[in-house]
Amino acid sequence: MKLKTDEKGFTLVELLVALSIAAFVTAAASMTIITMMRLSPQTNNWAIALRQVQNAGYWISRDVMMSQGTITVGTGAPTFLTLTVPQDSNPANNKQITYEFPTMYGGQTLMRNDSGQQIMIAEYISYANAPPPVYDTVTRTYTLTVTITATSGNVPVTKTYEATQRVRATTP
Repeated sequence: MKLKTDEKGFTLVELLVALSIAAFVTAAASMTIITMMRLSPQTNNWAIALRQVQNAGYWISRDVMMSQGTITVGTGAPTFLTLTVPQDSNPANNKQITYEFPTMYGGQTLMRNDSGQQIMIAEYISYANAPPPVYDTVTRTYTLTVTITATSGNVPVTKTYEATQRVRATTP
């Protein structure tokens, strides 16, 4: 049998090079997909924990800035923080806001109790025992520093918040 000289095809070397390039591209794509699938739950857990810490920090900072009078930091569960918030110029109308870690939720849910109305602020949360609020004798305000940690899955997020009263404290 006689081969025609105008017949074209791939040589063995060309086929081996093409197969090795295809194998390399497939391996790289597989590793990328595996990495993305593995990181997705971690990223999701981080986002959940961060949102819980931010939510707790927002509400605590907001209420501390609005509070008037002494700020009381609890030393144990369930009450974590007690604030007095003025409603008008009459101190008799002031309301108490407390932050609690109720044992019925395993001590990991932060609840805000505002005159009997209780709302959940954050889940998967814990706090480092906060130091007593610092009283500034010049501005007559308290400053509270609190460190909050939320853990979702195995991903912890910790943030420290500092809030100062906007209105002057009525008692030192």
